[in-house]
Amino acid sequence: MSYGILSSGNIDTILLANILGAMTVSRASLAEDKQGTDWWVKCYSGQAISVDCKARSKDYSLQGQDDLALETWSVVEQQKVGWTRDKNKRTDYILWFWNDTKRWCLIPFQMLCATFNEKWRQWCTEYRSARQYTKTDYGGYHSECVFVPRAVVWVEIIQHYGSQPKASEQLPLV
Repeated sequence: MSYGILSSGNIDTILLANILGAMTVSRASLAEDKQGTDWWVKCYSGQAISVDCKARSKDYSLQGQDDLALETWSVVEQQKVGWTRDKNKRTDYILWFWNDTKRWCLIPFQMLCATFNEKWRQWCTEYRSARQYTKTDYGGYHSECVFVPRAVVWVEIIQHYGSQPKASEQLPLV
């Protein structure tokens, strides 16, 4: 489903316009997709940037629910961490794309992952969670995500990476 939605959008245009120094954008291979890269952005510097796209067919912001689906568990039955918590994931950016409105949100993955690892339990109690069943040749499994308001995610990233030190952490002035 994700591939079909993404192929109908202007993902390459979004990435070229919003990743500094982007020169070309190309679709990743199926093997790379399984490792967390949907698109490669080649930059003038020679750097290759990995982008994982999360497509949603319906944009619920139109009903006042401007959230991001953040995966807590990839395989619930095996307690396999979801992509949002996976510190080993080879991804530089996450791009959410809502097909019906063509709206998008681009977040640096390392910042999101660190913030989510700190907040996911709290967010699971504060916001709606959902499980999805995926059927396979060998049975199936459940994945789980929590729907966190987009503004909350950004505020927490800013707090994590740009806040003032707590009083107990402040260094004495010399």
